[in-house]
Amino acid sequence: MATLNYANRLSNIQNRKFDRELNESLMSKSFSSGQIPDDVKYLLESMRPIDQKYNEKTITAAERVQTHLNNGLELHFERAYRTQGSVKTNTNIKVHSDFDLLTIVDKYHYPEVFTGNAYVESDPNEDIKELRRQSTKILKSKYDEVDDTHEKCISIYNKSLGRKVDIVFGYWYNTEKYLESSDEYYRGIYFYKFPNGPKYNRADFPFAHIHQVNVKGDMTRDGLRRGIRLLKNLKADSEVEIESLKSFHITSIVHSMDESVLWYTPGAELGIAKAVSTQMQRIIDDPAYRKGIKSPNGTENSLEKDDLVSDIKKLKIDLDTLIEDASKDILKSYVTEKAIMTY
Repeated sequence: MATLNYANRLSNIQNRKFDRELNESLMSKSFSSGQIPDDVKYLLESMRPIDQKYNEKTITAAERVQTHLNNGLELHFERAYRTQGSVKTNTNIKVHSDFDLLTIVDKYHYPEVFTGNAYVESDPNEDIKELRRQSTKILKSKYDEVDDTHEKCISIYNKSLGRKVDIVFGYWYNTEKYLESSDEYYRGIYFYKFPNGPKYNRADFPFAHIHQVNVKGDMTRDGLRRGIRLLKNLKADSEVEIESLKSFHITSIVHSMDESVLWYTPGAELGIAKAVSTQMQRIIDDPAYRKGIKSPNGTENSLEKDDLVSDIKKLKIDLDTLIEDASKDILKSYVTEKAIMTY
């Protein structure tokens, strides 16, 4: 069993939940209470959401980028803009969470079923490269901090809002279901690998992902999101390297659980943590089950790679230590148990 330094971990959470621009902390008002042991505080704070007003600042930062691009781009095609990121599902664990502004060529699309009517008016590769070239020039004229070295995106930092935005470029991928329904749940995006391509082989379906996480999050009264935040915080504070397991995989682990074990009411944090641990153990013990788990949008087997197992084991060790430590402190103190209900 691992030993967790809860004082350090709580300090880490305080840093992640501190808005430097407003000089405000997002920790619970009960955080300073001496009645609650540090291990229990860490469990509770790891699961609590970032207040929506702080997430709105992140969305505003992306909207300002979109305005700058719309005002400055001179291209023969229109662009569509969408957003993605953990802020959209309220599973982010940092005030200053990264956020993607999807910037999409909106004149043509890639179809699920090719009908023989190929687009020939321009070269899609040249179109998207020119889109990025002009976008880079515009953003460098508006922001002091612009990173254009990534193969998939440009990153900017908005100093006034204290937010980072990644501008990601792509093409529409229209499935047959999207063409029938016009519901963007069924619409995908092909992202482009710069500087010279090609587009990535598999289309992403961010709108379906966001929808599914939010639906299940609401159905469980935020229990799903609390489980995701808990694992994200544990990973962020891990003293051992957890490299392969990404936020996408963590979301898939918790999303694969039954709603009944994720139902949240005040005081249910420990029960949800135990249920997440049980699910992780099943994933570790049963390779066939693990490889059959689908991403929230249902388009891929997100946990099929075997190298994820060692990271899941590492994360579970810390989770189980937290569960054991918090359980002991809750059981031996009615005051602590009562304080959890109003945390």
